[in-house]
Amino acid sequence: MVKTFTLVNAEVGRARDVYAELKKIGAEVHPLFGEFDFIVMADSPDLRSAAAKILEKIQSVKGVARTRTLVGAEL
Repeated sequence: MVKTFTLVNAEVGRARDVYAELKKIGAEVHPLFGEFDFIVMADSPDLRSAAAKILEKIQSVKGVARTRTLVGAEL
């Protein structure tokens, strides 16, 4: 299981639209104040699926300006 944390910036004036679309992808989405507008926390069975989710379901949302993704680690 791969856990990803994707920080998302929305284009100015598009935060509500981006939030509504991100809520549809089947991941945990939390609005933020600060450098990023949202954090999307998702579980995927493997790294390939995680990458597909980020590229196809998060970055493709109209109004997403930038993302930064962190991949969870096991210690």
